[in-house]
Order: sequence, then C-alpha cells, then structure tokens
Amino acid sequence: MLRSTYAVIHLPALLKNIRLAKRRLKPETKFLAVIKANAYGHGITEVGQYLEQSGLCDMFGVAIPEEGVRLRLAGVTLPILILGVTDPDHASIVVGNDLTPAVFTPEQVRILDRCAKAAGKIATVHVKLDTGMRRIGVTDDESLDALLDAFDACENVKMTGVFTHFAKSESDPDFTHLQAERFDAFVAKIRARGFAPTVHAANSGATLDFPELQYDMVRFGIALYGCHPDAKRTEGSGLTPVMSLITHVSNLKTVPEGEGVSYGLRFVTSRPTRVATLPIGYGDGYKRCLTGKADVLIGGVRCPQIGTICMDQMMVDVSAVPGVAIGDEAVLIGRQGYEKITADELADRADTISYEILLSISDRVPRVYEE
Repeated sequence: MLRSTYAVIHLPALLKNIRLAKRRLKPETKFLAVIKANAYGHGITEVGQYLEQSGLCDMFGVAIPEEGVRLRLAGVTLPILILGVTDPDHASIVVGNDLTPAVFTPEQVRILDRCAKAAGKIATVHVKLDTGMRRIGVTDDESLDALLDAFDACENVKMTGVFTHFAKSESDPDFTHLQAERFDAFVAKIRARGFAPTVHAANSGATLDFPELQYDMVRFGIALYGCHPDAKRTEGSGLTPVMSLITHVSNLKTVPEGEGVSYGLRFVTSRPTRVATLPIGYGDGYKRCLTGKADVLIGGVRCPQIGTICMDQMMVDVSAVPGVAIGDEAVLIGRQGYEKITADELADRADTISYEILLSISDRVPRVYEE
C-alpha cells in the first residue's frame, strides 16, 4: 500500500548535482558519492544502484560496515569506503564483502591482515589522518611511523588511499588551508616510505569552494542531495533538491474564534479559522519542534502550521486557500506552484541543519523514485 504521505526522490537531480560538482574538477579527479545514513534519508540501495548505473561515480562512502553489506546484497559492485571506525569483530565481514575500511592504528592493520590471510584475499584500506577535526585518525608523526611499519609487516593488507576531513570548509578558508598543509606533510611522509595511495580530503564544501584541494578524489555528501553545507548559500548554488515530502488533506473543519487546537490547546484561534488536518507528524520525522514555526503549501499558498504537531497528524490554517478540499496535495518540502519550501528553511526554523531534516524522515514514509 502507498500512504497518502510519501517522499518523492527525484533521481535525475542526483546526476545534476554530480555534474555541477564535476565542472569544478579536473577530468581525472575521481568522485566518491557519500550514501551513508540511508543516503541521507533518500534510500541507500536505490540511490546506490542508480548512481552505479550512471557511471559518474568511482566509489561510495558509508559510515559503518552494515551499510556496505547492504549495498553488496543489492548488487552494488563499486568500491565502498567505510568512513567510520570498524569494530574488530566485523573485520572478517568487511574483508568478505570487499569493503575498504578506514584505519589509523597498527592493530587495525594487523587484524585485517589476519582476516584477509584466512580468506585468501588482499584487504584494501584507506588511512585516516586527523588534521584538525579531532574525531578519528592519525594525529602525529610517531603514530604514523608505527602505522606504516605495520603495513610493511603485513602482506595481506594494501593501502589504496589516504584521507582527512575538513572541519570548516564551508565557512573558514584559513583553517581549511591549514588542515591542507598538515595533510600535505603527512602525505609526503607516506609517499617517502614508498606508498602510492589515492589522496582525498574535499567534502561537499571544499569540492564546491576549493578546487585547488581536490587532490585525486573528492567526497560529495550533503550537496549530492541538493543542499549546500552552508545553508545560506544553497539558494543560488545551482544545486537541485532531490527529495520532496508530500501528504494530502485528510480532514477539514471550521474552528470558531477563541478555540484551542491540538494537544495542550497552545494555539487559540483569533478568528473563525478553516483548519486542515494532515496525516503526518513527528512519528514520520516531521519534527515536533516545528510547531507553530513552519508552513505547508496547499493550492500553491503558504499555509501556517498551527497547534502542537502530533505523532501521526498535524493541523494547518487553510483560511487563505479558496476551495480547499479533502484529498488536496500538501507539500511540506518541495515546490508547488510558484512557492517552494526547502530542507534548509525547515532546518532554520527548527534550529538545526538540513542533514537532520532529511535524515529524520522515518522509514514508515514510503519513498517514490522518479527517473
């Protein structure tokens, strides 16, 4: 069954955003599409399959081994980089599914070497360097030397990449270039030891703003889905939103002046108000903290959300929409007529970021894929 509440995933928009990024890159620069966290809420298997078929991507990025296994089970064959920490107990699964984990300690290399030797394989890994994010990765020359010694001693592990992560690439050029200087020093040391890895550092912000830092490959995350990491810059960036969130009017009533609406009766009508109920709520990922702060498009008109957002339903004031009827389309994210509501707009009103808005849409909201 298809609910009257669903998310439309405009798959060609993914390709538009990739091509927009590639116009800033050298022809030989490789492209990694980050599809972790269920492709930022868009559907990891569907997005992975579609992007692999497009031929525009060289690698996928995920956060945890389970996401990589899910892609393999869906028939995805492109290299898959695990950007986060791999639990030692999962090393054999990583090797068995030909996933490429991030490593930054000698013990991680030795564990993977043992698993790969037992499986008769060569495990490929990317070394993670911490140049300022202070999350995971090698932080100093001494630790790097120990890690490189482990590679020299392990025959079944091959370093195929080395990377870092920029902490403020969307807002701080000086710190981004400082991180790049630290990264370059680490990479020079690695190459001096005889390794020749693929080098990458640019996330969405750096890919769009710092073409000089593209190295051998870029990693495109939030911008792949149509949002700039600096929300104020999405408009005019040329990026195309990939997701629309749609529902339909399920009930209509006129509420007299002075009456409360929804839990707690926190909203009280100041005039006779035409109220539409929509079958979507925080159980679907439409945040409760948007209560009284968001608009919904109905009939091409912005209609204010009123009353506390419920788990499964919410109400909007449709007094300004002539002829509104049960079954009419309501757009929570996307375009309708000349109006649009973006994930960035909702993020601003919820005091968060577009990433969280997109990822919050729950799995009980069906995804409809448009090619």
